[in-house]
Order: sequence, then C-alpha cells, then structure tokens
Amino acid sequence: MTALLALATGCAGSTGGGVTAGTALQAEGPGTSGSLGFSDVKVGDVYRMAFPLTRNTSKQAVSVTGVKLRNIPAGVKVLGYAVYSVKDTPGYRLGYQETAHPTAGDVDLDKYPNYAGHPYTIKPGALSDKYAVVRLKVTAKVAAPISGCEADYTQAGQPHHQTLACKFGLDMT
Repeated sequence: MTALLALATGCAGSTGGGVTAGTALQAEGPGTSGSLGFSDVKVGDVYRMAFPLTRNTSKQAVSVTGVKLRNIPAGVKVLGYAVYSVKDTPGYRLGYQETAHPTAGDVDLDKYPNYAGHPYTIKPGALSDKYAVVRLKVTAKVAAPISGCEADYTQAGQPHHQTLACKFGLDMT
C-alpha cells in the first residue's frame, strides 16, 4: 500500500526501473531521532502513527506521489495510509490508539480531509504542510520496531525514491 506524503534521509544512484534515489527531502520533527510508539500494546489494537514532517532542501520543487513504510515486523498489518495537512488538523498529530476510549483533547483524523491519492508539491526550501499517517493493526507478538519511511516523488520530470529515518515501537511487555 502506498499513500501520498514525503520523508527521507538521502541516497545516491539509481533504484532501478528508471527511478533515481532521491536526496531532496529531509525529515523533521519528532520521530526523526529515537523512536515514537506505544506501550501496553495488545493483539487486536489498532494505531495511527505519523511520518515525520518533510522539508524540500533542494532548489527545485518536488511533487510527492506516494509514501509507505519500509520495514514492517511480523505481528503488524498495515491497514492503510492517509495524508493530512497541518492547515486542516489542529497541528501535527503524532499518533493515537484507535481501540482505546478517547480522552479529552483527542482528535479523530477521519473528520479531516485526506489527501492520499493526490500528488502535492513542496516548494524549494519549504517545510510541507502535509504529513502521512499509517494505520496499523497488531495481529501477533511484535518483537521489532517499525522503521523506514519511504517517499516517491518527481522533480524536474524525473521520478525519485527516498527513505527517511523514522522508527515506531509497539511495546508488548
């Protein structure tokens, strides 16, 4: 499954199939160093976790065409991806557990526009207002973190693929 959003750390060369490894994107915000996640995780729980915010560090605009997680451990099933804008939501929503009872201040992202499936542009030097969110279900014991936030984008008509540093933990101990 792939959705629209951007994140990356940087690579060089070609990834095959005419797609060049990209270097234009930079992940920013929580989750770019260390690990975000949840504790007291149980089989059957459903979570949403946000990809890092993304900056275009190049001198040319990029059009983000898709995002996905790179490393999904056994016991985790991806239910889907969404893309939201900090202009629509009350800020950057890091994540939440869907299966828990809502607490004061919780935000239901389903009430906001979802831009998945629609490419969006990040201007040169700009931090994107869009951020991707993955929806996950715990199906069995999870022994490793979820990691690697991948972005597909075009720049000057050329397709690129880039992996951003990100890590999400689901602690079942």
